[in-house]
Amino acid sequence: MSTSPSAVVTAQVDAFNVRDLDGFCATYAPDAVVSGVTPEPIVGRDALRAFYASRFEDAALHCVIDASVTFGDRWLVARELVTTSNGTGETIATFEVRDGLITRASMVKDE
Repeated sequence: MSTSPSAVVTAQVDAFNVRDLDGFCATYAPDAVVSGVTPEPIVGRDALRAFYASRFEDAALHCVIDASVTFGDRWLVARELVTTSNGTGETIATFEVRDGLITRASMVKDE
């Protein structure tokens, strides 16, 4: 697998869309920090797994990246349309990728 930000984020979204929790978590560094999905940042794969486990039970869960741009060999900013059983919302996601893993992700959601 390519370790470019685009390839890593694509692998993350693909795993998200088939609700492959192991595959999804494997795209993140063990100490990854994800902000914007909970009031406090989610830190580490174990915390990501705990947070997303119940969300992956939602049969409507789906994500489409309809626009993205990479900056250098570490950063990707994407406009995501995330669908759940509650509807579809827009998220602007910024990912930092190092050594083929997402080390930081920040989500800004359209409220």
